[in-house]
Amino acid sequence: MKILVLDPDASSRDALRQGFAAAGGTVRVFAEAFEADEALRGFEPDVVVAALDAPGGAELLARVRDDGSGRIVYALVDGAEMDRGIASGAHDFFWRPVSAARVAQLHAAAADRRLRGAETEEARVRLARAELKDALPGRSPRWLAALASLERAAGSNASVLLTGEVGTEKDVAALALHRLSRRGAGRFAYISEGESLELAVRQTGAGTLFLPNVETTSTAFQEALIAQIAAGGPTRFVLGIDEDPREALEAGRLSRSLRSALSDEVVHLPPLREREGDVALLARRSLEEIDSGLLLDAEALDALQAHDWPGNVRELKETLRRAARLSEAEIGPTVLRSVLARPLPRTRERHRKPPVVRITVGDSLADVERRLISKTLEFARGNKKKTAELLKLSLKTIYNKIKEYGLEH
Repeated sequence: MKILVLDPDASSRDALRQGFAAAGGTVRVFAEAFEADEALRGFEPDVVVAALDAPGGAELLARVRDDGSGRIVYALVDGAEMDRGIASGAHDFFWRPVSAARVAQLHAAAADRRLRGAETEEARVRLARAELKDALPGRSPRWLAALASLERAAGSNASVLLTGEVGTEKDVAALALHRLSRRGAGRFAYISEGESLELAVRQTGAGTLFLPNVETTSTAFQEALIAQIAAGGPTRFVLGIDEDPREALEAGRLSRSLRSALSDEVVHLPPLREREGDVALLARRSLEEIDSGLLLDAEALDALQAHDWPGNVRELKETLRRAARLSEAEIGPTVLRSVLARPLPRTRERHRKPPVVRITVGDSLADVERRLISKTLEFARGNKKKTAELLKLSLKTIYNKIKEYGLEH
């Protein structure tokens, strides 16, 4: 167990160092708060002991106590100020002169608390993983890869950018990410422009704050977000965006500084049309939630799977809700045609309209080429051979360009 001590008094500082070391701990001691604060990041202690009479000591104790790290915090006071130790909000406290018996006692208490906390956290994370599969079901390789990325991001403490088209359930993914993270037992809250960002951060504390549609917010609000992220406070930010971040940057809807601040953790949720086989699974799950006795006609299911779903999972669920209200025992193609207000595809091969690549005078040739390859890859659903055929380039050239431009499909 690693212990960090902040104490300006040499005598009690040495007593704490010797006592914790004798109990088997790895100890680092400091007389100044700024030194202890810097050591927090590199040393990553399990226990922090902070003297309340040290300049900055009370502030350090409060910051560690509220940062969501789960560290055990002990206050240190003079023997005449035991009430101050009790009122500090720490897990327990020492008093001067420091006794070896008290150090051994609180070292054992910290070890026991860590063990019980680890067991509780392990059980909570297991539950969160099960909830993730239930909240965001799917079996397609692209979807499973997205969920794996979400879980990896949850293990980080960095702010996260969730990308994906409208209806890909970024709000559900943000909550799942929060629950999987170390701060999952804390608060999860939404924020939108027009609300006080400072107040939201104070109320969320060491939890997670989710902002959907960051690309629709003003420059001033994005600058405020950058300042909050850079401050490194206890709150973790998860931001959602409904369009390609590169296009939002080019159009000026997303601040380059904010995009840079979110560069460490980016999770992309693929659209439903790229999740092969998931439409049937999601349709059956949705019907079970709407009406467990309602069936889906085979022709209607085939039509659902052939549809492009521009509104993604959200549109699929709403379509089935509306179709269920118009059906008795079974949802058929006629009802679906009525709900969707368009002819249904007859086969699973659908003729999709190729995306448009917009070119503006002043764009570099390299940027135009990158966008053209990216959009063609998207249209080809990541099939590099088809992309090469559409662009009349060799497959080797396509692979080289994908690597050069950092494109991932």
